[in-house]
Amino acid sequence: MAPIDNVFRKRRKLERCPPGHGARYTALSSLADALSKRYSEEGVINDLNEAITMHRAALELRPLENDKHERLKSLIELAICLGNRYKELEAVDDLEEAITLGRGGLELCPSGHPERSDCLDNLAFDLRERFTIKAAICDLDEAIELNRAALELRPPGHPGRPSSLDELARCLSLRYDKNGVSDDLEEAITLGRAALELHPPGHPDRGVHLYNLACDLSRRFSKQAAICDLEEAIELNRAALELRPSGHSDRSSSLRALARCLSHRYDKNEVSNDSEEAVTLGRAALELCLQGHSDRRLCLYNLAGHLRKRFAEKAVICDLEEAIELYRAALELHPPGHSHRPSLLGQLACCLSDRYDENGVADDLEEAITLERAALELHPPGHSDRGVYLYNLAFDLRVRFVKNAAIRDLEEAIELNRAALELRPPGHPDRSASLHELACCLSHRYDKNAVHDDLEEAITLGRAALELCLPGHPDRGLYLYDLAFYLSRRFAKKAAICDLEEAIELHRAALELRPSEHPDRLSSLHELAFCLSNRYSNRRVADDLEETVTFGRAALDLCPPGNPDHDTADLDGAIALDQEALQLLVPGDPRYDISRQRLMAHLQMKIGAQSAIPSSNVLPISQFDVKQIIRNVAFEVLKAMPTRLLHTHTGTLCDRDAQLSHFMGSQQCDQLLSSCTTCDPAQRMKLIHAEVSRYFRFVMLSHRWGENEPSLRDIGGHSIYVMPTNRGLRKLQSFCAVSCERNYLWAWSDTCCIDKDSSAELQEAIGSMFAWYRRSASTIVYLSDVPDTDSFRCSEWFRRGWTLQELLAPRSLLFYTQTWSLYKNLTSSNHKADVAVLEELERIAMGIIPSYYTT
Repeated sequence: MAPIDNVFRKRRKLERCPPGHGARYTALSSLADALSKRYSEEGVINDLNEAITMHRAALELRPLENDKHERLKSLIELAICLGNRYKELEAVDDLEEAITLGRGGLELCPSGHPERSDCLDNLAFDLRERFTIKAAICDLDEAIELNRAALELRPPGHPGRPSSLDELARCLSLRYDKNGVSDDLEEAITLGRAALELHPPGHPDRGVHLYNLACDLSRRFSKQAAICDLEEAIELNRAALELRPSGHSDRSSSLRALARCLSHRYDKNEVSNDSEEAVTLGRAALELCLQGHSDRRLCLYNLAGHLRKRFAEKAVICDLEEAIELYRAALELHPPGHSHRPSLLGQLACCLSDRYDENGVADDLEEAITLERAALELHPPGHSDRGVYLYNLAFDLRVRFVKNAAIRDLEEAIELNRAALELRPPGHPDRSASLHELACCLSHRYDKNAVHDDLEEAITLGRAALELCLPGHPDRGLYLYDLAFYLSRRFAKKAAICDLEEAIELHRAALELRPSEHPDRLSSLHELAFCLSNRYSNRRVADDLEETVTFGRAALDLCPPGNPDHDTADLDGAIALDQEALQLLVPGDPRYDISRQRLMAHLQMKIGAQSAIPSSNVLPISQFDVKQIIRNVAFEVLKAMPTRLLHTHTGTLCDRDAQLSHFMGSQQCDQLLSSCTTCDPAQRMKLIHAEVSRYFRFVMLSHRWGENEPSLRDIGGHSIYVMPTNRGLRKLQSFCAVSCERNYLWAWSDTCCIDKDSSAELQEAIGSMFAWYRRSASTIVYLSDVPDTDSFRCSEWFRRGWTLQELLAPRSLLFYTQTWSLYKNLTSSNHKADVAVLEELERIAMGIIPSYYTT
């Protein structure tokens, strides 16, 4: 019978049983059962609400002293309906009442009662649900005891045994998450395997048990790092996903779980395919969890984590930008008081700190510190994760000290690191990181205050950190380098040669771990050459000098040209070392010829003698050297441009470092690099200047200020294309979009590209404004008060104080109307060269000789 027909029939039956009728209880219960069944099939909440009303009415007709069997049935069914409504609406009162009713039902089922196992099972389920929202461990402990009792009443072959195995496993798994007792997790896995065996391929519930067992194996991997657990979890998650095709209500959970396992395997093996698949699966999971979905916040959080890992691997800034936006969205779904909010605050802070490392935008670092303070407040003394947040906040405070030299930041970082170290006793996996970070802070304080105890403690901590950082650890090279650095400074203070000897050995070991292209190889070469030079000064051993020259030359080859005076000093030092080496060696010694050749090379670099040598003798320039030249030229070009520009493709505000980073990572730079390594040296600089200037063509905006104009602080660190739109931001978005459409990568607006809180920057910008407009590839004039069909003759733009400068300075200028259409649909690329526009400008009678517009 169709559900609607059954409900109709039961309703008619109830109508024939008015209050006081002997069969009314049966009619109420029957209608409630029919409505509940229809709700389970069609999901209409009104059916469930009415079923609850019917069950309440039936229960009132069966007080405790009457038929206990019928009262028990009403208690059980009403509790089940309330539990279902809690899942639907998340009204805690429904769950509380379901638990109260469940306890009442269990009291009516003494040992031996046929319904006892069901009552135990239902009450345990509701207690587990309450634990997930209130985190009261007593609820979970009671649920476990009830599930154990139910399992004893459901021996092998009992139809309810698989459900009891699964429920008990879930509760034990949750208790493991709460208390970290391994026995709970081990038992959960054993029970999960037993439950899965009772659901062979083809069973409709097999996917649930595959998923649950995979989750527990993933937990055990996180605890014990046994790769076999992770591999099995991945296979089980893939099998579960196959049983949850598109449209399945649990597909997003399987996508999310599989992505998380692949991310863990990437952490272990660093196989890029795992990272890529994790991101793909994370996106698919998020697409299934639209606004309002209960799992959306988890999907946002997990996908952000996968993207951050991919950024760490590939350094593609858009991954980090997206991760930040996802974490912000997730944070909005975790209001104050939510158990996951502290973790989100910490993760968002880490991403902002990473972006500060990448782009150097101080606002990112400030926000990271603010978020880390908030996260730390949510982890009071005694919290198991407090050490993590102490360490992270200390790290960023040290970074801020390096930037601003505020000693209070360093003092606080030291105190926080000491507190974190106390929470990471011997055997703790993060102890070495805390030892190293505290050593770094003390080293900085020694530089600041010259208190020798700080340096001594830094060395002691550095040794302890290195002992915990065994060969193969990814941070071993850093720990070797830093300890060597501390020892070389103690040598400078106390002149104990043993410190210098040890520093040299440590630097050699660090250098072996920093091969070509390693970002820290240059610093290792510099420091090793410096230490060898010091030892040569003490012992006058020719081999030390030879190595000093070798490593110094290698460092010079890697060193960005930078300041010309700095380059000259480097060359002078290299020449001096070459000359001293020649004095210690005799002709005929192979090292003598090597030193002589090096001296000649350095002298040629110093005096520019390459131009006097026949081209056949000129060594081919290396790709690295060309890249440094390109970087220098780009930096010089940027000096003549505005300090900040909008990147029209992404809508992000970029300072000069970010602009340079965009260029050095672009296809245009790669093509230029390839062309320069093979082109005629005489044409190389001309080619570089032309291509760099072409890349950095920028557009200026000229406009009248209106309401809600976005400032530097409003858009810093965000893409304007994804920010909530108001009138002022819409203008900026349209300006960037038009600039992008006209094939300009960079754009400038006075609303957001100047830090108006800095009087020095503001004055510099005002003084440079004419030059910037003159240098721009084009200036776009936005006439917000000119409709598409009108003349601009009456526009307020012509009455501004800045208009004369912005009209005369640019070589190219385009007028746009209030709808961002070209003025009068004129298609010329420069309205200053358009006769019709010039005639209109002359009629406005601004007192400008027409020829001035174009000269």
